Amino acid sequence: MRQPLIALLPVQAVLDFWNLGLLSPWFDEAGELLSMRSSLGSAVAVAASGGHPPLYFLITYWWLRLPLGLDQAVQARALSVLFALAATLAADRLWARFFPQGYRWCFLALWTLSPCLLLYARMCRSYSLQLLVATIGAAYILRFAKERTLRNGAILAAALTVALYVHYVPAAALLAATNVTLLRDRRIQDAAALDAFAGISFLPWLPKLWGFLGAWSTHAGYAITGSAATELPVKIGYWAVSFTMGEAMPDAILLAGGLVMIAVAAAVALGARVRTDLVWIAVPMAIIGFIGVSRWVSYPFIPARMLFLFPVFLSLFVAGAASRPRLGVAAVAGMLALSMSGTWCYFHRIDFRNKQYAMPIAEIARLIQHESTPNGSVVLVDSTNSDPAALHYALGESRAILTTRDDRAPDVLTQQLRDARIRTVWFLRNTHDVSAGGLNRQFEQRLRAGMRERVYSYEPLTPLEIWFLRAAGGGELPRYFHELLKFER
Repeated sequence: MRQPLIALLPVQAVLDFWNLGLLSPWFDEAGELLSMRSSLGSAVAVAASGGHPPLYFLITYWWLRLPLGLDQAVQARALSVLFALAATLAADRLWARFFPQGYRWCFLALWTLSPCLLLYARMCRSYSLQLLVATIGAAYILRFAKERTLRNGAILAAALTVALYVHYVPAAALLAATNVTLLRDRRIQDAAALDAFAGISFLPWLPKLWGFLGAWSTHAGYAITGSAATELPVKIGYWAVSFTMGEAMPDAILLAGGLVMIAVAAAVALGARVRTDLVWIAVPMAIIGFIGVSRWVSYPFIPARMLFLFPVFLSLFVAGAASRPRLGVAAVAGMLALSMSGTWCYFHRIDFRNKQYAMPIAEIARLIQHESTPNGSVVLVDSTNSDPAALHYALGESRAILTTRDDRAPDVLTQQLRDARIRTVWFLRNTHDVSAGGLNRQFEQRLRAGMRERVYSYEPLTPLEIWFLRAAGGGELPRYFHELLKFER
């Protein structure tokens, strides 16, 4: 078959659309879905306060108002899948078809079966839209560099402008790559014209960007190792693992995958020697993108924010594999095997490395609703390292939630416990307490003093994860990622 897309796109569609409600909406998803229930202006304002341009949220807001008869989260995730499938079409048209036939198959098979793309294409976030825009934008940087035509320049200008309204990070990465590529060929006027067009087009939203830059410069994300310096290799390593084998795998597969990653790195290095034109956009995109996201988010969220770089990474990999067939066959086969493992683990909801994605928040909400009443219980959530938004979304408006970092929480809890009708306090918390001043322990000690306790444990840690926590200096070595504590009197 000379058109691998005909065979592979339906496979990707089945995988991406299958059981879209498998995972409960997690923090960012839940917050977005809750905001979409309000007015359009409010939804966009909430997005802007979190550092997001408006385009994805405008599209999602109106998409959710189509009468499709689907659960809200499933309908929003279906939109992300459509963006991902469109990105696959663009990847085949703009990237894969320039490889020899066999390696075109390799490119598209690795793309459509990637557990990394599977994970993020099924989230109601802008990741797959970022991927679509970057797949087109990066391809047209190369095209405009080689052929200075009005059509190529116009499409590139449009892609850069749309990227600015989808997310700042891929937009900045694409703009950096555009300027580096064109200035390398001394095309100063072309670079200036594209910058000016994108800048003028973005003027209506520019004040929001300035506001976000202030927040970005002072933001400090949670560091598992305790310092920014030691966190850097963790972030890069997690990103590499996600792109190569996804984010759900047993310890043995993760360790064996290290050998595959060496082969993949070698193939990418060879690809850089073969495709020097691609290096000139890959390096600035990677540097600018990583600087943009590594300051803002902790290590588990780096791959999602860097997903826009996937077509460039995969092109370098396949180019290197094609230049050294023996290495290429081993590396491609290894990645495909890891993809199968990652996909299996994803759909069985096991061995997630970011366990927040797999947390059964909907099941926890059903337990709370089944074993207590709204007027007879209190729900407390660790807001430092757990997921208040997800539990709020799952419980609905009938239950109020207290968060540990709310300064009023201790007084509110005291007042509620004076009410004789309150018989149960639920406390959802991460077992690794990184709260300031040990807030989790303070709440637990207070509740244990006068109430019976029952513990529900979720998402067991693997031996490798426990070893890593020990090596990173973790004082406590729990066996589970999260616990729901039920206090009764």
